[in-house]
Amino acid sequence: MSKRYQTFDQFWPYYVLEHSWRGTRVLHFVGTSLLFVFLIHAVLTQSLISLLAGVICAYGFAWAGHFLIEKN
Repeated sequence: MSKRYQTFDQFWPYYVLEHSWRGTRVLHFVGTSLLFVFLIHAVLTQSLISLLAGVICAYGFAWAGHFLIEKN
């Protein structure tokens, strides 16, 4: 069962531990940046495919960072 945190101060050490490698943080940044790019494109072109691509990029890059770099 996953641990529930009651405050941000309780959660922060766990978050830092799960994102301790620079490569993971870089991949999170890239994925989130691409999400915003695709989101803007989706709004301007009214494209659901762009929205889906943004979500896939965001989760894909984050997942790759955790699976391949952090091993968590």
